[in-house]
Amino acid sequence: MDIHNNNNSPNNPRNSKKTLDLDNIRAIKVLGKGAMGTVFLAYDRVSDPSAASPFALKVMEKSVLCLKHDADRRARWEMTVLSSFDNNHTFLPSLLGWFEAEELMGWAMPYCSGGDLNALRYGMSDRVFSTSAIRFYLAEIVCALAHVHSMGIAYRDLKPENILVQSSGHVTLTDFDLSRKLIRRKKGSGNAGSDPDVIREFVKHHPPAPPFSASRRNHLSRIFAYGSGQDTGLKKANSARVSPVNRRRMSFAGGKRSNSFVGTEEYVSPEVVRGEGHEFGVDWWALGVLAYEMLYGRTPFRGNNRKETFRNVLMKEPEFVGQRTELIHLIERLLEKDPVKRLGRYRGAEEIKEHEFFRGLKWDLLTEVGRPPFVPDVATVDLTEKATFDVREYFQKLRAPPSIPSSPVYSCSSEDEANISLTDF
Repeated sequence: MDIHNNNNSPNNPRNSKKTLDLDNIRAIKVLGKGAMGTVFLAYDRVSDPSAASPFALKVMEKSVLCLKHDADRRARWEMTVLSSFDNNHTFLPSLLGWFEAEELMGWAMPYCSGGDLNALRYGMSDRVFSTSAIRFYLAEIVCALAHVHSMGIAYRDLKPENILVQSSGHVTLTDFDLSRKLIRRKKGSGNAGSDPDVIREFVKHHPPAPPFSASRRNHLSRIFAYGSGQDTGLKKANSARVSPVNRRRMSFAGGKRSNSFVGTEEYVSPEVVRGEGHEFGVDWWALGVLAYEMLYGRTPFRGNNRKETFRNVLMKEPEFVGQRTELIHLIERLLEKDPVKRLGRYRGAEEIKEHEFFRGLKWDLLTEVGRPPFVPDVATVDLTEKATFDVREYFQKLRAPPSIPSSPVYSCSSEDEANISLTDF
């Protein structure tokens, strides 16, 4: 990776990171495609000709970003968040480098060879995890969210597809484009603090809203009228993110809550559906949905269409089968529809770590676990010229036949190109 000093602005969060020379990058294969871009397994043929340390390269076409609502801003925000993470945090990705060309922009992150938790679960014979595996994965996810919340950031897109398995078997969160900077209240990981007087005062002035209050009737009618696609069965990996109900700029109530409507529909919390404004508790709700899915092989509120799913999120209680366990109790506490009563509301991750389900777990030794529930096989990499390909050529072939000239580049506005910082977003 070549280092260039072409942008030394003190407001640029990437100015201390290595920039990539796209001409030196060779892609080995496509790891995945999404609404925001394509992720390649790649290497730098100059600094790492043997591909001893391949990386994941997320690449987006600027013309596509500029045609999607807020996509360019979200992409730059994700890069900002990644650049702010401590490289030594086991359960969060680091920004290895970045590039911005005329048509493309992207960044490199450590490669997680084990795929994601959704693919891992579908690889199981019964498509569920054991209780011990669930405890291990939930504990590492709690640690990752605790660190993100301590930075004042709500993740807002927790789901199995965004939890990657490293070559060591430990997990890491990915996809931070929907995350949001919030103002932390008193102490803890972005919550109201542990002072009883503070808690009572907060509850007094923030009573839970009824599911169908008059002030939210129009909001809910828009949601329930929005599409009724049929259930496609298996591959929840293809479930789409929820689009914002309206296109207004993200806003806050007193600078502490986000009113934007984001997430993946099966994991969206009641307060998001109701349009109340939300805080860090949306991540603890999604953790409960994730734990339920790991236990039963399905999410608790999924309906035949979006309207039914949202109604279930608001009105339906999760169904549990079998003997009552500490894990079921944990899920119940996380899936509390009233965010004020939800586990993690006041002391964040510390409340969850203290739950009986995690009794005896040595949190400070998680990173030293040598045999996680699943350790991916070491795969060999084919580095022949026929097996690897150029990233630019990949997108050129995707957009037009070789005999037809490429379409003109769609340039973003200067406002979209502005640098985003943690304090700005």
